[in-house]
Amino acid sequence: MFGAEILRGDGPILDLGAGDSPFGRERLGVVRVDPSYADDPPSGRGAVAALGQALPFADRTFTVVLASFVAQHVRDVEELVSELLRVVRPGGVLALHPVWRPVRARHLPALCPNIHLFDADGTAPPAHGPAGAAPRRSWKRPTLMVHRPHDMTTGQAGRISGAIAESRALVPPVAVAVPARWGMRAFVRVRGTARLTLLGNLRSRF
Repeated sequence: MFGAEILRGDGPILDLGAGDSPFGRERLGVVRVDPSYADDPPSGRGAVAALGQALPFADRTFTVVLASFVAQHVRDVEELVSELLRVVRPGGVLALHPVWRPVRARHLPALCPNIHLFDADGTAPPAHGPAGAAPRRSWKRPTLMVHRPHDMTTGQAGRISGAIAESRALVPPVAVAVPARWGMRAFVRVRGTARLTLLGNLRSRF
C-alpha cells in the first residue's frame, strides 16, 4: 500500500500499529509498535508495546515511519502526527495510510510542499476520474507521505501536523463503533465499507 520506493535505503523502520502483520517479522531493521503487545507479546525481536502519541524513542531515530490504519483510532490526530514526525530522521519519510477523504487531502501539498498524496499503485490520484471510469474499489485508499526536510524546525513540524489534522483527511467519513479487540479483524472481513473505528473515537464523526 505504501509503495516499495520508500522502503529502499538505510536506517531502521518503525511500523506503528503493527499488530500481527508479517512485515516486521520478515524484514530486518523493523521495530514493531502496538499497544496490544502489552497483553499479548508477539514472537521475534523488535516488538515494543507503546502508543503512537508517546513513543519511547529518541528524536530522529527512524528513516521510515509507517502508520497503517492508525490515525482513525486516536482522538488527536495532530498529537499523533507531531510525535511521529519527531522520530523521523531528516530526509526520512512518514507514511500515513489510508487517506479516508482524498478530496480533503488534495490541498495539503499546496500548503506544505513536503506532503505528497499517493494512490495504491504509487501514483498521485487525479482530481477527478475519467469519464465513464469504473469507481475505485473502496479499500484502495491513497497514502499520505510526509518527507521530513533536513532543516525542519519545530514550528514547521507543528504546521504540517496541524494542516493534516485540520483537513480531517485521515478520519473516516462514517464511523461504526466496534470493540477494539476485533475491530481490525472485522475490517478485513468487510473491507469494502471502510466505515469502522474504535470505541472512544466517536468525536471524530462530527
